[in-house]
Order: sequence, then C-alpha cells, then structure tokens
Amino acid sequence: MKNIQDEFQVFKEELGKLNIEVQKVVKVGNGSMDFHEVFYKSPRYEDVKSVYVQRHNLDNILAKFKQAYH
Repeated sequence: MKNIQDEFQVFKEELGKLNIEVQKVVKVGNGSMDFHEVFYKSPRYEDVKSVYVQRHNLDNILAKFKQAYH
C-alpha cells in the first residue's frame, strides 16, 4: 500500500500534465477526518488557488481537474 506522500506525488504529477503547478500540500484537521489543503497555480488564474481533499478522494478530485482542464 502506498503512503500519503506517494499518493500526493502521483497527484502532483498528474496535475502537472494539465499545466497545473502544485505549490504545496498542508495537512489540516486531525484523527480519522484529516484533510489536506492543496495550493495550486493554473494557467486560468493569476492567483494561487486551493482545494481541500481527503486522501481517499484524490482520484475523484483528479478526475474533476481533468474534466475541467482538458
């Protein structure tokens, strides 16, 4: 099983293919309901944007990015 750093590395690489640069990933929350705030810069915006994700939802969030940026 992959650890959280590996999963986010794959997430970053996949977003990179869409010209979305992940600036940083910050863990927020604690316990079993931990979230991560992903700060990213995309070609569509001048500002850095962020999105909250849970580890088990990375694939869903990635699919939404692919749909929006393809």
